[in-house]
Amino acid sequence: MALLSLTPFLSLAVFGLLATPAGFLRFKKSKLGFAPFVCILGLAIALVSTVWLGFTSSAPVSFGGFQVDLFTLFFSGVLLIVAIFVTIASLQYMREDPNKGPFFGLLLLSTLGMIVLAASMDLILLYVGWELMSIPTYALTAFRKKDPNSNEAAMKFFVLSALSSALLVYAISLVFGITGSTGLTAIASSLSTAGPDVRPFGVLAIVLFIVGFGVKMAVVPFHMWIPDAFEGAPVTIGAFLAAGAKMAAFAAAFRVFIVGISAFNVDFYSTFAIVAVVTMSVGNVAALMQKSFTRLLAYSSIAQAGYILMALATPFTTTNVPLGLAGGLFHVLNYAILKTAAFVAAAAVATKLSITDLDSFNGLSRRMPQTSLSIAVIFLGLAGVPPLNGFFSKVMLFTGSIYSPYTWGGYLALAALINSGFSMSYYGWLIKRMYFDEPQDQSRIAEPRVYMAVLWAATILIFAIGIYPDPWIRLAQSAAAALVGSRGL
Repeated sequence: MALLSLTPFLSLAVFGLLATPAGFLRFKKSKLGFAPFVCILGLAIALVSTVWLGFTSSAPVSFGGFQVDLFTLFFSGVLLIVAIFVTIASLQYMREDPNKGPFFGLLLLSTLGMIVLAASMDLILLYVGWELMSIPTYALTAFRKKDPNSNEAAMKFFVLSALSSALLVYAISLVFGITGSTGLTAIASSLSTAGPDVRPFGVLAIVLFIVGFGVKMAVVPFHMWIPDAFEGAPVTIGAFLAAGAKMAAFAAAFRVFIVGISAFNVDFYSTFAIVAVVTMSVGNVAALMQKSFTRLLAYSSIAQAGYILMALATPFTTTNVPLGLAGGLFHVLNYAILKTAAFVAAAAVATKLSITDLDSFNGLSRRMPQTSLSIAVIFLGLAGVPPLNGFFSKVMLFTGSIYSPYTWGGYLALAALINSGFSMSYYGWLIKRMYFDEPQDQSRIAEPRVYMAVLWAATILIFAIGIYPDPWIRLAQSAAAALVGSRGL
């Protein structure tokens, strides 16, 4: 069973290495070549095996620092769906590019790093997964090497990510010095009996972990790279960073803080609550001031990070933990679908109009009706409007905070509710521009079929999860229970 549990990881590793040489092979009448199909096949095998393991695994499988449990499989499924959507959307984007092999190979290897993060029960393995995820994304961000904006974005991303990696290494070394172990369960056991003499070093390690993870999670004030990276990178890679790398960083943070550090007698929940409120507030206010669609999506994704962070601000030792933590995991799923679709819609507009300035969205519903409808549904889902998927995950997060044992839990929920309502100001404003403003050009645009396939699939998921959320909520609750159960205390 242990070998079968590795199938998703092995699939991504093998096909990731095959994708680059496959880029040199071509179909007779197609410009795409074999690389994207190798990528899709590898992702499909990984996703099918992940779903199969979810239905057949009766107990977690642990070996060599890996733990394949329902939490691992939940995040793996989310990340693989994101990668499949990004790959399909990239078929259009990369059609004329001669470097398809490296592009899709890097995409697969980065996805491998992401699911390694979700499965890590050892800090050394977690760091390996972190770098395996990060290094390919630097190259993918700078893939348009003749574009100075792309190069500048990649450089900012690289510098801040290198800093986050260095801080994580320092945090890991401190934890090892305190506990003598890098395994999360052993760390939890040691920290539960730690004396006051190690408290300063433990607090420093917690701060370093928050900053290190915070860069990839794009929480304020470590969010500076996000707008430039999303605008400079290929649009589909913006989706990969926003919905893939970011959610993988949250998976790592959930593992480290809930499995390992929560046993330490330090109140980090209040810190996460403050960071959550600041992050969602700054993201929403900044999004309102943007003139570019991709930058608006960037700041919107920063705000969404604040909502997910609420799951780490609620102590899971209380009876309401499954609600707060499960709400965070459910929102990870919903956010990943919504944000991936939003960037694919941006790619569709950029492909046909060559710009993503918000003025180009005036009257877009008359020129690109399918894309406009998808954007409207996506934005309403991000705002948490029923009956779309974002509504129920936000309700779970807000309710979990209200029933927090801390007195500030209700204020956290109120701040999140106000921010969620405020986000409708820019979501609704753009919807109004698409449907009620006059376009500069009245001509109808042929919408790209590849992008439309992804957008319609995402739109169906958005409605399906929102209308019938029960199985998805149970899935998130099971993943949350598996995460808490992996502490071993």
